[in-house]
Amino acid sequence: LTLRGVRAGLGPLPGRRGLFDIGGGSTEYVAAEEDRLIAAVSLRLGVVPLAERFPFPKAVDWDRFGGLMLEVKGRLERELPDRLAEGRVDQLVGTAGTVTTLAALDLGLATYDASRVQGHRLRRRAVERLLQRLGALTVEERAALPCLEPGRADLIIPGIAIVLTTMARLGTETLVVSEWGLREGLMAELVAV
Repeated sequence: LTLRGVRAGLGPLPGRRGLFDIGGGSTEYVAAEEDRLIAAVSLRLGVVPLAERFPFPKAVDWDRFGGLMLEVKGRLERELPDRLAEGRVDQLVGTAGTVTTLAALDLGLATYDASRVQGHRLRRRAVERLLQRLGALTVEERAALPCLEPGRADLIIPGIAIVLTTMARLGTETLVVSEWGLREGLMAELVAV
């Protein structure tokens, strides 16, 4: 359904695509070829339990962040099926709140604009710059940023860890941001019935 929602928002997805959706309690990974599902998995790797284990209420302690990155990397190495991790990816697509928030911040939006976020290309270097920027702030300062919902202020750092580790694991320097995801896939499914 997430693949269907992303396709409805971005249009046809030629070639091999990797797709990931970071949630509170899990992260979903999908591999598709020419819009045909190849493999999908839901990992119990969400931003909420990571934020509970690796809280950053003040400026980020980079040694602890390194521990967070090692945790996420180890989980992906152990739990991401080879059909998802080992295959060639022509394009990586990210959806849901962490990725759309990073796109809005990368674009420098004063207010969230879904039409500008949709299809934005987010480079790994930009994510790393955002990590440095957000990591220098307290959780209260992060919450005050435009386009960063106050409820996401403590979750964005673990979310960035998942984004960066996913990009490294799938060997890509850029991801395409999809404002559309599971919800839109459900609606597309209902309309098609």
